[in-house]
Amino acid sequence: MTTSSNVLPQPDSLALPESLALPESLALPESLALPVPRARRIRQGLLHLVAVTAAGLGLAWIFPAVMKTGWADIVAALTSLSAFSLAGLVALWVVGKLAHSVALSAAMPGLDCRRALMLSLTGAAVANVLPLGGAAGVALNYRMSRGWGFPGPAIATYTVVVNLCDVIMKFLLPLALIPLALGGRLPEQLGARAPFLAAGVGGLAAAGFGALGLLACQGLLRRLGAGLRAGSGLCRAVLAVERVVAASRETVVRSWSRLGAGMCAYTVLLLALLTACLRVSGAAVPFGLVLAAFCGERLLTLVGITPAGLGVVELGLAGVLMLAPGVEGAAVASGILLYRLATVGLGVPVGGALLTWWVWRRQQ
Repeated sequence: MTTSSNVLPQPDSLALPESLALPESLALPESLALPVPRARRIRQGLLHLVAVTAAGLGLAWIFPAVMKTGWADIVAALTSLSAFSLAGLVALWVVGKLAHSVALSAAMPGLDCRRALMLSLTGAAVANVLPLGGAAGVALNYRMSRGWGFPGPAIATYTVVVNLCDVIMKFLLPLALIPLALGGRLPEQLGARAPFLAAGVGGLAAAGFGALGLLACQGLLRRLGAGLRAGSGLCRAVLAVERVVAASRETVVRSWSRLGAGMCAYTVLLLALLTACLRVSGAAVPFGLVLAAFCGERLLTLVGITPAGLGVVELGLAGVLMLAPGVEGAAVASGILLYRLATVGLGVPVGGALLTWWVWRRQQ
């Protein structure tokens, strides 16, 4: 679920609005309509179009300039790749998705890896295409899970645990740069920025451990809820959050090994995929820079300015990878685009096909 939204479905105790869940008719695209006024939907759609257009223009003009090459050279590098190399990259992406499904299945009792993979791919496909896609992806996953018989509170807990684990992993990942820095294996360009890098890594690690602390704050939420029970309108919301946090903590305690192993394996496989894309394209980038670029890419995926971080992630990767001495811009650019096509581009048609199949099965 290299693609996951931070918008959470609500447990049954808060009665998820019917407009958020997909109707029984499963008509598309009305089935994914969000519970917002028409004027707001139009405004959000226009903002989505502006963001996609800006991202596309950024890729078209700024990306080649950063890479110090032209699109003709980038396209030539991409078209020169062998089918065997491309098949290997696709296979690595599939293995990564399977590893991710292990973590997802651990977040909801009774959810097998096959259905977890389907939730991941369909939700990401919707989130990366539609305006307000994150909420639509969550609504779709909610409807699919309810159709499989899972209760609302379990789905809410699943969404919280999955998103929290994803954010924690991305915040703690820069800690992997510390051994390289201590061993003097970071490239000179990053070594010169060691104080800023250390401050950034420390801040992100603190944020990650702070997110872990959310799972231990049930007592605080209970005391806060008790203080608000005397007529406060926030009481119900606090109690609902308390229940979700308690359920999330129980899930993590019960399934921490599968959650941790699945998320770590998925992250390592994504790093391997980025490394393989750069190697296949002929970009000679030191591993320290690849790891630093990967850490930045994982964090940039949290920025919701454009769908799937389009334009933002590519430029972020380019800014770090082009620090490698004597690197060829066209090779690095083709490697970056290969990685993004694998992590985002493949998921859209695959997830769309699975969603179409699911809708067809429901209508039989």
